[in-house]
Order: sequence, then C-alpha cells, then structure tokens
Amino acid sequence: MPISVQRPLAALAALAAAALLATALPALAQPGPASACLFIHHAGLHTLPDGSLSDDASPAAQLRYSQLLREARQRISDTFGAPQASPLVVFFSQPQGFGRYRLNAVGSAQFIGSRACVLMGPKGQNVDALAHELVHAEIHHRAGALKRWLQLPTWFDEGVAMQVDYRPRYALAAGDAANASQVRQLNSFGAFFAGDEQTVVRNYARARYEAAGWLASTGCHTLYQRLARMQAGESFAEISAP
Repeated sequence: MPISVQRPLAALAALAAAALLATALPALAQPGPASACLFIHHAGLHTLPDGSLSDDASPAAQLRYSQLLREARQRISDTFGAPQASPLVVFFSQPQGFGRYRLNAVGSAQFIGSRACVLMGPKGQNVDALAHELVHAEIHHRAGALKRWLQLPTWFDEGVAMQVDYRPRYALAAGDAANASQVRQLNSFGAFFAGDEQTVVRNYARARYEAAGWLASTGCHTLYQRLARMQAGESFAEISAP
C-alpha cells in the first residue's frame, strides 16, 4: 500500500521538475530575457544602493532609477497592499538590451523556477510599466512558481498587473465593454499574445476591464490572500469566486 502512494507522488514530483526544467532550457540555449535572468550578475552591471542593477553608471541615472522603483512599489502598496516579492530589477539604457542579451525595449518580467527578474528598457522607464512588471513578480511570489505557470490564466495575470498601469493606450475602446469578457478565454500566454499589435493592445484593455470588475466585487485587499490560498492548494476557480 505505501508503494502505491509513493509512486504517484514520485511521478508528480518528476512532472513538476520537468516543467521547471522546460522553462530553464530555453534560457540556456538563447541569449534573451530568460538567460539574462539567470546570468545577469555576470554581465558587469552597476549595483544601485537598493540592490537593482543598471548598465548606466551616471549618478543622475541611478538616482532616477531608485526613485522610479520607490514610486512603483508605492503604487502597488496603495492598490493591493505592501509587496513582499524581491525580484532582481535591472534597468538598461540600450533599446536592444545589453551585451549578448536581446531584451524587450519596454520591459518584461522573467521567471526561472522561483527566480524572478524585472528587466526594464529605455521605453519602459516610467511608473506605469515598472509597476506592471513588479505586479507580475508579486503574483509569482504569492501564488508560487508552479501554480502560476500551470494554473493562473494569462488574462488574469495581465489584467491584475494593468490595475497599476494607467497608460491610456490600454484604455477600453468605446463600446467594447460588452465584448470584454471574451478575454477570459485567453488562458495561455500564447493565446493572449497571438495576433497583431492592435489585437494584443485590445486584449490588455479587456483584461484590465475584467480584472477591475472582479477586484471591485472581491476587494483589492484580498488579492494576496487569494493567491496564497492558490499556493496552498486551491484551484483558480476557488480563489477567484466572489
């Protein structure tokens, strides 16, 4: 009897390990955002007093980055409560990235297992973009790496991050509120970001609208508690119920 219990557990552990390995293998093969998250400390960047990194050594730039990080974290705190996640935050000044790393010129949050990095390019050095990516890191921290990757719908992840991102570009188009719920079908990263730029912008706007409605009924202050319940074993359907 004990053997029959151990075998499923061992299989589950192997599956989880394989899933995490699958996220790490592309990072080893390509010098892009994921590999930057793994090897960033070997890129010769400058460390700021708050622990973030930058390729710009000028005091003015580093002061600006530190202030930006404080403001973004404060916006998250004002919206959802004080953040606990401590991702490695990197600011880079070149639109293509730095060194051998080819990065998103706006910004992105990258995850390798439990490791989280927020990589902000020259087009994303504003409170909106930075707070958005930091919320992704907070969700990853609160829900857990495996649960976020396997169970959390991408529309929800992006919609919640959009609550601290006020960029007018992602405002819901007039008359589109009736169609906004369609975004709830976009559960995977591939589905959410499929299509042209206009389609992706519309997905962001709809996700923002749907998440805002959900948070209005559940309370922004309950988000962290609900994500913790998910990490503890509850399904997304359970933690998202009003």
